[in-house]
Amino acid sequence: MDINEQNYVEKNNLPKYEKAGFILRMIVAICSLLTFLTILIVAIIIVPKAVNLIHTVQRTLDNMETVSEDLKALELAEAIKNIEDDTAQAMSDVSSAMDQIEKLDIDSLNQSIQELKDSTEKFSSLFGR
Repeated sequence: MDINEQNYVEKNNLPKYEKAGFILRMIVAICSLLTFLTILIVAIIIVPKAVNLIHTVQRTLDNMETVSEDLKALELAEAIKNIEDDTAQAMSDVSSAMDQIEKLDIDSLNQSIQELKDSTEKFSSLFGR
């Protein structure tokens, strides 16, 4: 092959390579544009929502901390223990009262009431009632 033929072959192949390079550059440009648009959309839409979510979470955590401090201030466990102790004491008192009631001799109590009634009737007859 002489030089003229070689130049002719190179000239004919050159536009084919230029077209392939142009197409590749266009693909890279389109991919870059899509990447830029994706990043822009993320920055405009998702980032503010994420920031709002972070602020909401922070407020919730602050509120939970406040509630926790309030519960500590109430000393809820101690109050429940005091209620349990008071209930146990009341049950003990009721049990004691029931024991005393059981110890009462109902028959002798009825007899005492009858004797009191008889004596008051005698006194009332003295005074004319």
